Amino acid sequence: MFCSVAEDSDYPEIDSDGPELVYMVVANHIAGKIERGELKLGQRLPSELDLAEQYGVARMTVRRAMKELRERGLIRSVHGKGTYVQQPDPPAENVDR
Repeated sequence: MFCSVAEDSDYPEIDSDGPELVYMVVANHIAGKIERGELKLGQRLPSELDLAEQYGVARMTVRRAMKELRERGLIRSVHGKGTYVQQPDPPAENVDR
């Protein structure tokens, strides 16, 4: 199955039968928007339901993408308030002693 949003949109074309995991396509797209400054530090992201609609994917796919972004340190979720862009943690220094 091939999902696509409007051609003039800012969203990637998603091929659910393709080799890429759909949640990773969504997560990488949002991460790119954060890196380019299109999503600012402290900015609230749309709800999972709204993102699912925007990307043309299931809500659970968006939920898994959000988990991936939290693991990368790019977003944080506040129960009852929403999900926000945050400053990623600096890479840990590997110190041999």
